[in-house]
Amino acid sequence: MAAWSGETVIEEPVVRRPGRRGGIAYARELPTDRGESDALLHRGRRPAPHGGRGRPLFAGVHPNRQRRAMRMLLCHLCGEAASHIPEHGVLWLLDGGPGGREPGWPEGAVTTHPPVCLPCAAQAIRQCPHLYARGHTAIRVRYPRSYGYHGRLYTPDLTRPGAPTLLVVEETVDVPFGDPRLPWLLAAQLVVRLTGCTPVEL
Repeated sequence: MAAWSGETVIEEPVVRRPGRRGGIAYARELPTDRGESDALLHRGRRPAPHGGRGRPLFAGVHPNRQRRAMRMLLCHLCGEAASHIPEHGVLWLLDGGPGGREPGWPEGAVTTHPPVCLPCAAQAIRQCPHLYARGHTAIRVRYPRSYGYHGRLYTPDLTRPGAPTLLVVEETVDVPFGDPRLPWLLAAQLVVRLTGCTPVEL
């Protein structure tokens, strides 16, 4: 799901959604611009020119690839099917350990990181500086459930009555489905709640 330096971010301005629904919209909205619960989806990145992908931006996420990996339970490193054992569930690799977490973690945790396959999990542990520095927890998840979206939260500028200006409230926030703030979120990544978790050794 990593972005590549040759891909350019699609910066489509958002406007206040007309009508009684409220929320945000694109001025020229497409049928593919809405996700679950009618959330406005970030359009992601333009494909790189042929042969010009550049280098991976490990700190950057390609929104379209992330959402696809979450929905289809694909490995977020190679894009193939994530490791799945029917009686134990899908493999997830979380950064950090249980120290300092809520009791029972990772049961019920929410994440924007899609699952992984076994070969990529092993490679990530060896090569990812973030996992090396903070440690990791491997788990099998029997019941991954869509929770909401992660993105940028907007609000109308109430200091200018009648003006279409929008303000950014938070650059990055998780908003669950059913939350009244969801129509005001530019949804970049799908968030999943992990239930039926079993810690495992790789």
